[in-house]
Amino acid sequence: MPLRQLRAHGQAQCPARAQVHVVLPRNLPHCTNRQSGSVVQRTQVLFKVSNNQHSQRVAAAAVDAPVAVAPEAPPEPKVPIEGVVCLPVTKNIKCLRGVCNERLKYEVEYSLKKGTSENSYLLKGGNGKFTVLLDVPFKAFAEDFVMSALSREVDPTDLSHVIITHVGPNRIPTLKLLLEAALAGRTAEKPLKIVASNPAQAALEKGLADVLTPACPVEWVKVKGSGEASIPITEAYSLTAMLTPTPRWPDAMCVVDPLSKVVFTSKLFSSHVAPGLLNTKAGASAFDVGGWEAYGDHWRYFFDCMLAPMAPQAQSALDKLPATATPRASLDTPSQFFNALLTSWGAMVADITRGSKAAAKASWQPQVASLFAYALAPQHGPVIRTSLSRLVLEYRRWTQEQVAALSRSNVVVLYASAYGNTAALAQAISRGLTKGGVGVSTVNLELTPLDEVVDSIKDADGFTIGSPTLGGHMPTPVQLALGSILRESKARELPCGVFGSFGWSGEAVDEMEAKLKDGGYGFAFRPIKVKFKPTATDLSVCEQSGRDLAIQVKRRLKNREKGSTSSMAAVAANSAQLAMGRVVGSLCVVTSRDEEAVSAMLASWVSQASFDPPGITIAVKKDRGMETMLQPGNAFAVSMVPESQEKPIMKAMTRPFEPGADRLASVPHKDSEVSGWPVIEGANAVLDCTVVSRMEAGDHWVVYGQVAAGKLNSEELTAVHHRKVGNHY
Repeated sequence: MPLRQLRAHGQAQCPARAQVHVVLPRNLPHCTNRQSGSVVQRTQVLFKVSNNQHSQRVAAAAVDAPVAVAPEAPPEPKVPIEGVVCLPVTKNIKCLRGVCNERLKYEVEYSLKKGTSENSYLLKGGNGKFTVLLDVPFKAFAEDFVMSALSREVDPTDLSHVIITHVGPNRIPTLKLLLEAALAGRTAEKPLKIVASNPAQAALEKGLADVLTPACPVEWVKVKGSGEASIPITEAYSLTAMLTPTPRWPDAMCVVDPLSKVVFTSKLFSSHVAPGLLNTKAGASAFDVGGWEAYGDHWRYFFDCMLAPMAPQAQSALDKLPATATPRASLDTPSQFFNALLTSWGAMVADITRGSKAAAKASWQPQVASLFAYALAPQHGPVIRTSLSRLVLEYRRWTQEQVAALSRSNVVVLYASAYGNTAALAQAISRGLTKGGVGVSTVNLELTPLDEVVDSIKDADGFTIGSPTLGGHMPTPVQLALGSILRESKARELPCGVFGSFGWSGEAVDEMEAKLKDGGYGFAFRPIKVKFKPTATDLSVCEQSGRDLAIQVKRRLKNREKGSTSSMAAVAANSAQLAMGRVVGSLCVVTSRDEEAVSAMLASWVSQASFDPPGITIAVKKDRGMETMLQPGNAFAVSMVPESQEKPIMKAMTRPFEPGADRLASVPHKDSEVSGWPVIEGANAVLDCTVVSRMEAGDHWVVYGQVAAGKLNSEELTAVHHRKVGNHY
């Protein structure tokens, strides 16, 4: 639903020079302007305004102003889906899995391009019938889900409960179709109970306003509070819910079925993969057939994209979750059972949730508990049973790495988003920051009090701020946050960046850039402006920009450390590093493509790895833009650099590049006859490869690729890169 932005007239109560803009949805009560006779919208809005002395709440007076309507986004291309299948989980639980073998959305977490699955679950309620539905899928699956898959398993009018662990705008069409079927002929004596958190209920009431009229036989069951909440299904049977919000998913919650020992984890432990693409058996089972070998990379990638950059203020809710080790023998109640699950990862994020480096530096010892669960049932990917123990342990390790990163550095990513597009850009930038080895705090300005925004900047080593353009301006939360940043003297020393999506001309990004530039702030990357939804190239630019910001932050911190330590100690190399400098490798140019986005890098850590089938390994630093493209199943090309071309190739490929710049612009190249990826024209040999597997090796990934084709262009020897010290390239 388009957002509208009006300039508030009631500025008399605001601090000097404060500009206030109010974001209004459609369908608000109307009134008539007595002077012009025009119809305008009228509302009362409560928000915060900060000045140098204090923060005060200001109630904006009734707003009478012309309406500026943002342009509608172009229609989304239709993504082919495979349909919805029903798979058993236990005798009392069925999984309704919507399968898409293509890239469903252009957001960073879908970049592996292995499809996805949208999971909903049917649970038995009273009388041994399936009467409880947990979650609904993305709108592309709406008709197949409601009219076919669900209707084959249960009459929608027999549903007693619909439980929503997370809702987004793209699920509203599915819910509308479901409610039309479920409420048909239903009376007030048998209402449909909709279970959701406070934020989810607000979003549902707004998105379903044309369906959920006051006369509808619907009863809201609201999950709230800091602890667990009981969801009564029958007099003898209840589920247990607990809120697990994040900035991206402020409405999220987990649900436990104490009878089957299944935990419905919503977005947690998810992966964007269509199991049938891995093997036939995986497609025919609800579970993680193939285990860690099949799904490990996908679980890790989802975690890195969506859970590693957690916002401090939203994560504080996770501190309230019980995280005490529970003996396996005593898991008799929902509370004890949920405690054991949360011990597996909640304790490790506790330091992150406090949102400060000081907290992250505090001593932390992992609690070890035996997790007794039959399965974890996420919203995307397989139901986790085979790899349950290992995945929980890996979540602990990955989270520890983020705690360690926050103890060294903290970059704050602030944003507001109207349609989710600016949020997608923020997520991609955060991904680049975490790859760059810095800690990240993501702040959703629509949900975060202004005093918490100010505190996050005070503790930051760098920041970036994103905004949509509504009515030619920044929305109010962004204006207030930017004003606070400009008043914070310490922030002027920090490297920063601006980004945002727009429908018309993107003035909000220009405004943010101009104000920060006038304030003397230094930018780590060029402003990022994206019209409507981001493309693969846009996401790649965001990732690279995040990496550039991470590099500047680390360089700044390193210079500060050099000022307090001996310069000799800072640059001295030990004997092992000197010896490692004598390890040599062939000089190559590695290229790959993600749709229209092309990436290239100079590599010397390349080696033959196998005879049959022929294969090579390449070591790629985790913060490189190329790393995202070298995922299992992806193709890449390797151009061997001859000795005669070593100097010009190194000069062209080692210079600094802007995010999104063509790295091969000054290097003669052509498309490979096999893969179609760019290869160097002067190469003495070319290999076309496919990534088979990856191994984590400290700050690098070792990528193993099988050679699909090769071509020898000349007998000239390949250039070999010689170094003196093994602590750099």
